[in-house]
Amino acid sequence: MKTRLGKSKAGSSGQLLIVAALAIAVLISSTTIYVYELSKETKSEKGSLSINDFILSLKQNTRKTVISSLANVSNGGEKTVLTSNLNELSQVFRSLTPFGIVDLAFTPLNDSNYDAGIWLSWNTSDIGISSAYTNFTVKVQSMTENITLNYAVNVTTTITISGYYTKLAGEEKLVNLTCNAYNEGKPALAKNVTLFYERLGSWIPVNSSNSFSITDYGNGTYTISFTAEIPSNTVQFSTHVYDLRDIFVLANTTCCEA
Repeated sequence: MKTRLGKSKAGSSGQLLIVAALAIAVLISSTTIYVYELSKETKSEKGSLSINDFILSLKQNTRKTVISSLANVSNGGEKTVLTSNLNELSQVFRSLTPFGIVDLAFTPLNDSNYDAGIWLSWNTSDIGISSAYTNFTVKVQSMTENITLNYAVNVTTTITISGYYTKLAGEEKLVNLTCNAYNEGKPALAKNVTLFYERLGSWIPVNSSNSFSITDYGNGTYTISFTAEIPSNTVQFSTHVYDLRDIFVLANTTCCEA
């Protein structure tokens, strides 16, 4: 997997919001078609489809909806998009089902970290978190089924960043950074990594003119090196990452001389 130096978040967030919105629309549409086809199959081949298969599909689609919603919010969308998308998905399952009445209820988490099910923590030194958490209750009621299922969906993209620099000639410094990416606490691959360093109060993007290089170890670990003219003895860096689900997260760190 080739990880490239990407554009700034401000330059690409609008396009990614459109992509995320389209992904959600496609998800809802495909869910509707899938459930409709299940209904037809059950009517034509009674007993061929199990309630367990239906519940599994429902849980998969709630997770996909939470992922798409977090991608939207982390790229500048409103936090309310999570509730809006889950309401739409709930209506799909309520109106199209081969198993009688299906009620999909959900409660986005609200606590010291989460607001309306969303947690974006990008200002803490050395770590960045983009997360969505929702509790679900599914009730299926028919002549033959009476099922209640409670479960939670937690989608979390995390990155950690650390590093140091060595002095070269004049104000030039050789910077070495290590970035680790995680999905739900497990090592994950990044689609795009963009770096910025602070110089005299301004954030400067790192590009090919900085002798930039990045090594992808294939296990969520990336080592990065580049050179830059920075007059201060401590250097501030900001690492912006998109994971393979288009969820955005950033983390800042301060580097000192090795």
